[in-house]
This record gives sequence, structure tokens and C-alpha cells, in this order.
Amino acid sequence: MRSGFYKKIFVSIGVISAASLVILILLILFMDTPPMEDFKKCNEIMTKAKTVNADIYAPEYYLAAETNYKYAFIELRRQNEKLFFQRNFSKARELIILAILKAELAQNASGTNKDTQKVRFLKETEMLRKKLDSYHDFFIKLPLRIQTRKDYEFGKLSVEESVNAFEKGDFMKANRKLNEGKARISYADAEVNAHLKEYFSKFSKWQNWVKGTIAASANNNSYAFIIDKIKHKGFLYYGGKLYKEYDVEFGRNWIGDKLYAGDNATPEGRYMVTRKKNSRDSGYYKAMMLNYPNEEDRAEFAARRKSGQIPKSRGIGGLIEIHGNGGKGVDWTKGCVALTDDKIDELYSKLSVGSPVTIVGSTVSLSDLLN
Repeated sequence: MRSGFYKKIFVSIGVISAASLVILILLILFMDTPPMEDFKKCNEIMTKAKTVNADIYAPEYYLAAETNYKYAFIELRRQNEKLFFQRNFSKARELIILAILKAELAQNASGTNKDTQKVRFLKETEMLRKKLDSYHDFFIKLPLRIQTRKDYEFGKLSVEESVNAFEKGDFMKANRKLNEGKARISYADAEVNAHLKEYFSKFSKWQNWVKGTIAASANNNSYAFIIDKIKHKGFLYYGGKLYKEYDVEFGRNWIGDKLYAGDNATPEGRYMVTRKKNSRDSGYYKAMMLNYPNEEDRAEFAARRKSGQIPKSRGIGGLIEIHGNGGKGVDWTKGCVALTDDKIDELYSKLSVGSPVTIVGSTVSLSDLLN
């Protein structure tokens, strides 16, 4: 009896063991396996995409691929921490397949976008170089703040560094330097344009002065001299027609009207020659005195002082001349207009006492000037 009982127990144990083994084998056979081949494939595609700078030229696709890969890896690690028969890699598989698709899109789109961005880059650098050229031709003469000049110079340097990086194939640095240059040039432009916009609010008055001066030259069949501050040019007219033009230099704070004595600004208005001086009578090589301040200057000075724009201790100033000793390449006078000695000789021989001299901010509009 007892031997039969033990026999039954051993048989039962054997059956249970066999059943457990079968179940274990079945679990192993049918358990979910991690998608490691997909991870390997995704790594290969993302490496290729990175090689063609997809992170720069197709950043949305490339970032999506990186993000999906990251979450797929997190899900893979989470499932691996479970007991083997509890693991389910379906979510990780779904995420890594999505990462592969995005990486392939990034790789394929990079070539097309690269060509597009190259064209855009070249257009932008060409535009900025033209702007910087106009700065050296025009803005360099403006009495700007030191920081504004630094912004222009930093912008110029950044653009050149950007072009150098682009030529070497370092497109990430090229774009970064280009954006830095654009930002600094934009800061400077904003300040300069705001300053010029305020300055050119008097453009209609300048136009009337210029037209009146040319008309007087035509009517009297005589010489007249028109000075354009922005262009740093003096235009000599005879009989209402342009006869000759000259380079001129002004006071250091030439942009804007003269406000008071000692401000180193060159006045704006319609004047005339009141006296011609030779080198013995003048501190410069020949000079022609102008009738600054005229009645309009005195009226404006009184109004500005009354409104508090000018301290009561300041005087209106005077002794404004067109004189020689110019050609320094900078604005250096105390408010006068300077020419080279050979050019002042020419002008001195044409203008007489009573000849009209008109000084304006600009003879052309701001939009025409900037374009």
C-alpha cells in the first residue's frame, strides 16, 4: 500500500515537472524579444543623416528622430527590468520604427534643404555686404555713438567669419556667425535710421532752399554754392546749372543744425558771402565769411533758449567760414566748411561778396539716399 502511495506521488511530481517544463519552454518560445536590430538600423541612419548635416538642414525631422529614439530606449530599458515572461516591447518597437522613418526623412530632406539654404545664405550675405559697403560710403561719416560704430564693425567681422566658415563647409558656424552679424547690424541700423528720420523731417524746407538758390543763380546768371552735409559735397552752380562739385568737411557734430557757440556743429540755412579773406587775414589758407547768424538763426536761437533747449549761459556763436586746409578725410572744424587748398582757390575765384551759399542736410530724400 505504502509503496503504491509513493509511486503515485513520484508520478504526480513527474507530471507537474513535465508540465512546468512545457510551460517554461512555451513561455520562452513565445516571449517578446527586444527590437535590437531596429535600434541598430536607426543608429546607422541617424549617423548618415548627421553626416549630411540633417540636424541643420532638416532639424524638425532630425529632432523628431532623436526624440523617438530616446523614448524607445527608455521603454526598452523599462521592459528589460521586468521578469522575462512579463516583457512587452510593442511600445518600444513602435517608437523605434517611428524614429527610423523620421531619420530617413531627415537624411533625404537634408540635401534639398541644404541647396535651398545655401542659396538663402548667399543672398543674405550679399545683402549684408552691400549694407556694410553703404555704411563705409555713408554711415562712416555720421557722428554716431561709439557703441553704434562697434555694432557695425562687429557685424562686418561676423559676416566675414560666416563666409569663411561656409567656404570650409562648417555650415553650423556659418549660420551662427551670420545671425550674430545680422543682429548687430540691425541694432546699429535701427538707431541710425531713427536718427536720420528725425533729421530728415526738415527735408521739405531744404528742398525749398535749394530750389530758391538755383533759381536765383539762373535769374541773375551768377554763381551760387549749395552744400550737402550728408553727401559731404559742395555743388557750385552758374546760371542755374551745375558747374562743379567739391568734397567738403564740417564740424565734428555736423548732423543737425548749429544750436550755440562751441557745439562744433555746422549751421543750416540760406547765407551769403560777406567777406573774402586771404591767408594774411585768416587763420586758414583763404576763407570766405558767411552771414551766420542771420535773422532766422537768431529767431530760432531765441525760441530754443526760451524753451530750455539751450542754456541761458550759451551764446549763438558766429565766424562761420568756407576755408582751406581741408582734405583731412574727417570732420574736424569748429563749425566751418573746409576744402583742400587747391579747391578753395577755385571756389574763391568764382564766388564774390554777396554770392549765395546754402547749407542743407541733404539734397535728396532719405528713401533715395538709402536705396
